[in-house]
This record gives sequence, structure tokens and C-alpha cells, in this order.
Amino acid sequence: MTIYINFAELPSWLMLAPLKNLCAEVQVDLAWKPMLSSLGNVAGSNLKPGADDPLAIYKARRADARHKASKRENERMCGMLGIKPGQGERKVNPLYLSLGMAWLTNQGAELRQYLSYVETAFLKTFRDGADVESLSSLKVVLEESGFRTAGLDYFVENEAPDLEAAGEEIMDSGVFNAPAFVVDGEIFHGREHLPLIQWMLAGKQGLPPV
Repeated sequence: MTIYINFAELPSWLMLAPLKNLCAEVQVDLAWKPMLSSLGNVAGSNLKPGADDPLAIYKARRADARHKASKRENERMCGMLGIKPGQGERKVNPLYLSLGMAWLTNQGAELRQYLSYVETAFLKTFRDGADVESLSSLKVVLEESGFRTAGLDYFVENEAPDLEAAGEEIMDSGVFNAPAFVVDGEIFHGREHLPLIQWMLAGKQGLPPV
């Protein structure tokens, strides 16, 4: 199973607990893929420059509704994670944390090491408000999660994958948001699919969860 994760977004953090439960119940090989961005709502327009938009009031009302819904969703997720809404609103560039995941893959990390790194990364980002946007901060996250950093500088400078190019390939493959999971070529967006994925990995015994 391939897992796509975005270190700058709360839904990927919320995925961690049910993923641990899945891994405790079924034997599964995981491939971890970091994403630097997700595909948001993109609205186009065929208006000529300078033309009045007859739907301007409607669009403004919809934008306000989306903002309020986003705020409520942030509050809900923060409550589940035990942090304050202001902490959950933090915006960061996930590049270095994503490079950290690439480093784990390069070094042949075990499942427990991936899980420890991911959890530490999210705690440092949202709970602690720590620096996570530099090489030095990445080393702190790795060290606190118990993973080696010897050779990291050389890896980042000379061997790290082009994550922006990889992101374009990920989008082209049909994965638009994180967390996402690919099982036997089938794409699932969102942690709510993990019970179904567990059923699939366990051999599809009995009725699938709904």
C-alpha cells in the first residue's frame, strides 16, 4: 500500500492513529510518499476583462460560507488532536519534513521508525510551533524521533529526489489530496477509507465495512 501524506495539513496527522490500528491488525508493506501541496477548489471564469460579474454577490456569499465551514472543520480537527484552533491554522512549507521522509526511505527505515518520525513531525509543527522549515530543524525532528542523521547533509544536497517534479507526477496519477492510499491500483482519498482498506488487506472476508 502506498500512503500519500502532507506534513502541512491536519488531515494527514489525523490519519496516523487509525493507520497504526490497521498496521496492528494486518500485515502490510507500506510505501510513503510526501506531498508538498494539495489540489484545492479552482474556479474559472469566462468573463472579459473589466466586465461586471452577474454572480458576484452569489460568489461572495459562497466564499463566506466556505470560509466559515473551513473554520468549523479546523476547530473539529484540532479538538480531536488536542490542540487549539490557532495552532491548527499554522501554515508551513513542508519541504524539509518531506525530505526527511525521503531520507527514511533512502535509509531503509522500518515501519515503527516511519510512524515515530511522522508523529514527531506533526507535534513539532502544530503543537509546539517549532521551526520545521530548515535543514537544522529537520535534524532535530529526526533526532527526537530516534532516527540517524549521519549523511543527511550529503543526501539533501546531492541525492534527494525532486519533490516538486514528483508532486506533478502524483497529481497526474490521480492523487489530488492527502492523506491518500493506493491499494492494488485503486486510489482512496481520506482516512475514512482505512476500515475498508483493512478489510481488503485482510482478504475481503465477510461483508465490507460501510
